[in-house]
Amino acid sequence: MSHTAVILIALGGPRSLDDVGPFMSAFMGRPAPAPVVQAITERYQLIGGKSPLPELVAEQAAALGKELGPGFRAYAGFCYTAPAIEASVQKAVQEGATRVIGLSMSPYETQATTGLYRCAFDAVKLDGVPRTFIPSWHDNPLFIEAWQERVFHGLKRYRETLRRRAAIIFTSHSIPVRYIQNGDPYRKQIEETALAIATKMALSRWYVAWQSKGARATEPWLEPEVETILDMIAAEKKSEFVLEVPLGFTCDHMETLYDIEIVHRKHAQGLGLIFERAESLNTAPIFIKALADVVRKAG
Repeated sequence: MSHTAVILIALGGPRSLDDVGPFMSAFMGRPAPAPVVQAITERYQLIGGKSPLPELVAEQAAALGKELGPGFRAYAGFCYTAPAIEASVQKAVQEGATRVIGLSMSPYETQATTGLYRCAFDAVKLDGVPRTFIPSWHDNPLFIEAWQERVFHGLKRYRETLRRRAAIIFTSHSIPVRYIQNGDPYRKQIEETALAIATKMALSRWYVAWQSKGARATEPWLEPEVETILDMIAAEKKSEFVLEVPLGFTCDHMETLYDIEIVHRKHAQGLGLIFERAESLNTAPIFIKALADVVRKAG
């Protein structure tokens, strides 16, 4: 049956501990060193033995297809995990797609991720089937509203006196500074989204920080890191409650479940701070509506 296909594009993640080595090798573009595989495997053991990302993106695609209704079908496609972007596009065409939309599941444009997604999507042969790639949707009103909802629920878990003094840290994956120097809009878009949320919610103390920098980074990456902001908040003694908001991510994976829930939480608690993480968007109904709005506005 003819339809418009929407491919939700993400990096992917290992579905089991046995998949960690192949996933890391695909990600690195060469055989992953055994110590690296062992270190990453240990992290995955701490978050349930796999990445939830592939399943969550598949669930997001299923929910988006229902939200868009007749005439649309949504598929998951990954760079380093099956189903590959090319396989998902080909499946869509075989099932009758007369147009294919590639939707980056990172809402912020950067050559580090969305550039990779675009190249992989554009490389797929479509034999005359029109295609559209959506690299950025950071300012979609429903997307911003979805994060407002998550921040609200994260704050309301604590008594009002704590909420009034809460420090909010909006976080996203750090990237090398050279991307920004070359005109990459990533940092600007993250900051614009954080400002929109903070303004709409009248937040008094909020920060943008960067996380998950490569362990073997040999060049400058975006700063400040989350730990630096946590140290500053503790030293100022104006807030004892910190809510970290994983603004740069649209579903749970290593960066939320290990870097934030384990590493950042331990650091914050070591400073005597009460630490909370806003829930990831995952399949929140308002987030799915945001994705549908982005697709419809693509024309």
